[in-house]
Amino acid sequence: MWWTMNTRRSLLKATAGLAAASSLLEAQDHSQHGFVQVEKPSAKVARFFSKQEMSLLEQLVEQIIPRSESPGAADAKVHFFVDYQAHTNAKLGAQLKKDLAWVRKQGFAKGDANKQVALLTEWSKTKETEPYRVFKRIKDLTIDGYYGTKEGLTQELGWNANTFLREFKGCTHPEHGA
Repeated sequence: MWWTMNTRRSLLKATAGLAAASSLLEAQDHSQHGFVQVEKPSAKVARFFSKQEMSLLEQLVEQIIPRSESPGAADAKVHFFVDYQAHTNAKLGAQLKKDLAWVRKQGFAKGDANKQVALLTEWSKTKETEPYRVFKRIKDLTIDGYYGTKEGLTQELGWNANTFLREFKGCTHPEHGA
């Protein structure tokens, strides 16, 4: 008799667990919802660079990842990402200050878009030199920042986040035996 009671309890627990699990699955279906972009407080205020440096940095990131069918790096406020990185890493910040001063001396900010692209192209070709290191440092930060934004991930790459899939069919190639 005790064994039967235990089995009934187990059955009731399992049934209740299945009911709860199915309602949780329904609750986890986010496919009908869009992204929610949470704006960071630092997204509007420079913490490390001056207004003049931020303006130059905005021009740089925009030429590195320009606007096309999708937003560019300046649209995604990547220059604020670079500013934050400089703010949180003193060594990087000091180096970027020097880099931006060097870029300004090259006349980058005074040139039109074609001249700016020509300068960046020239700097990118001269490996093992200071112009190349400056370009690469800013380019790497721009790429890291851009592809961490909603604009970079969803609009440029088409990433749809960790969406819930009710079914995953797997590979359908006959040679893989799906």
